[in-house]
Amino acid sequence: MMRIVFLALGLALLAEPAAAQYAVQSAARNFPFDKPFRVISISGFDVQKQTITFTVSKTQKDGRYQSSGNAGCNNWTAGAAVADDQFEVSELGTTKKTCTKTMMTTEGAFLTTLKSAHKWKVDDKGRLIVEGEAGRLLLTSVGADGKKPDKKR
Repeated sequence: MMRIVFLALGLALLAEPAAAQYAVQSAARNFPFDKPFRVISISGFDVQKQTITFTVSKTQKDGRYQSSGNAGCNNWTAGAAVADDQFEVSELGTTKKTCTKTMMTTEGAFLTTLKSAHKWKVDDKGRLIVEGEAGRLLLTSVGADGKKPDKKR
C-alpha cells in the first residue's frame, strides 16, 4: 500500500511540470506571433505620425522568442519571453542613427516602455496592449510593409 502512495505521489509530481508547460505553451499560442504591429500611442500620447513597428517572431533563440521593429528612427531587436499575460524583453539593441529631437524623444519613450514591459493583452478591437512600469503601448496590426492596415478576410 505504501508503494502505491509513493508511486502516485511521484506520478503527480512528474505530471505537474508537464501540465504547467502545456499551460504556458497554450497561452503563448494566443499571442499574435509573426504579425506586424504599429504603435499608435505611448501612454496615451498619439504617435501615429511616426512609424514605430513591433513584431514578435515564433522563432526562438536560446529559449526566447525574437522581437524586432523600428523605433521611429532606429531599428531595434530583442529577445522576448511570452507566457500567459506576461511579456518581457531582454538584450534590447538598436542601430545608432540620429534623427530630429522629436523623433529621438518619441523613440526613447517607446524603448523605455518596451524595456519595462511585463504584461500583454489583445483588446476587443484586436489591438495589442503592452504594459509596464514606464507606460503603456497601444498597437494596431498592419500589413507586411508596416504601414497599411491589415485587412481582415
